[in-house]
Amino acid sequence: MFKSKRARVMALAGAGLVTAATVAAGVAIAAPGGGSSQAPYVQAGALVEADGTVVHSKGVASVTASGHVYCVEINNPDVDLSRAIVTATPRNTPGSTLRVIPGNCAGGKGITVGSYNPDGNGLANSFYVAVH
Repeated sequence: MFKSKRARVMALAGAGLVTAATVAAGVAIAAPGGGSSQAPYVQAGALVEADGTVVHSKGVASVTASGHVYCVEINNPDVDLSRAIVTATPRNTPGSTLRVIPGNCAGGKGITVGSYNPDGNGLANSFYVAVH
């Protein structure tokens, strides 16, 4: 009986890994169309260039840049930045860091993103931002 239960658990775990890999592969293959992002599991997100240009986005109204500080304005009325989980990732500069403050600009509907080099000095940098 123990081997039978163990075999079932292993088979289910293996099936879950195959399903997860298939889903991940499907998401990685999907290509965004026109300036919009395909991000089914985020409420809003964007790829932002160092000058504040939005490459593609979902639920983002605009981005304003002032040196190394950006305001990413969210246009999805269902997003509550006081409860959202916001992540940002630098795109081009290894070792750089980003500081994210949700609800800090655009009348409370924006995310302030500050970009810094490894020494802690301001650095204009491309980044990804996602609101979960």
